Amino acid sequence: MASPPIVPSSGTASGRGGGRGRGRSGSRGCGNRHGSRATTTPRVCSTFKGNTEEMNGHVFQCFNECEDKKHFSKTVEALGEYIAKKLKYPVDMVSLTKDFVRPEIPKPTELKVSETNRLVIAIWEKKVSAYCTCTDYLDSSLKTAYAVIWGQCSEAMKAKLTSLDDFETKSHESDCIWILKEIKGITYRFEGQRYIYLSLDNARTSYYAYPQGAEDSISSYIKQFRSLVEVLEHYGGAIGEDTGLLDATTAVSSNTDDATKRLKIARDRTLALAFLKRANRRRFGTLWANLENQFSRGNDQYPINLTAAYNLLVNFKPPEQEEPRRNARSQEAAVK
Repeated sequence: MASPPIVPSSGTASGRGGGRGRGRSGSRGCGNRHGSRATTTPRVCSTFKGNTEEMNGHVFQCFNECEDKKHFSKTVEALGEYIAKKLKYPVDMVSLTKDFVRPEIPKPTELKVSETNRLVIAIWEKKVSAYCTCTDYLDSSLKTAYAVIWGQCSEAMKAKLTSLDDFETKSHESDCIWILKEIKGITYRFEGQRYIYLSLDNARTSYYAYPQGAEDSISSYIKQFRSLVEVLEHYGGAIGEDTGLLDATTAVSSNTDDATKRLKIARDRTLALAFLKRANRRRFGTLWANLENQFSRGNDQYPINLTAAYNLLVNFKPPEQEEPRRNARSQEAAVK
């Protein structure tokens, strides 16, 4: 394969206009008239496509290898599609890419010893047989998924993963959950071997500073938001554990005797509020103002969990009275 041509830098003479032209810009006709300040080329994803063609070029790369901040979630989504199309019993694998939880096959309930109905016994035996078959396929599918994940990792990503203390053990076990979580941490620049205080602080900063982009759909926004939450909690960060938030749960629920339940209520409401607050204000500013106004009147309409907050954004319809006002103002200006 021929080497790619070398592009001359701005300081290299290359025929006319290579620094011999008039003026301080250093080139004639094609130079920067306001100075020769160098411009940096935007960082883009590399040409690495991975080992699995069916992944359609979606790969796992380090933070500094790709400009697309959503490439991790896109690759996980592509992995889910690959599993659905290529592996047997894909329904059993849904939790792998959706929740990063190891898939489990539910066991059939025990048959009573006193059972004599032949139909009931036959159905139970078929369920047991299906359970054994699905369990065997699940182990095989997890190994296949691990191989696909590893094959879609760039060399830089592989280098960071192999440097982790438990890599050999987890790799031998084909632990898909472990490798996906570690890849996510590396993708978001929170490597496990870094100073933990720095990693956790970076994770918190990314979580608090992330806003919904003007062009981001609500579905892509919640995926990215959940990814940041998972990274933060993966490195030991806690959400909703502040004393003030835990104390406030008594005002919104009577089911707060159990500390675990109080923490869940506080976490759910904290995530719901954070998701809503970071939504694009140009699109949802009216919704946010309405919630604040209603609360000031003693009517708490803030969502109680992330699902409720998501549905609130999906079902929100902006007011239509702004457009007539703009038209009226433009007509007045025309008359004047």
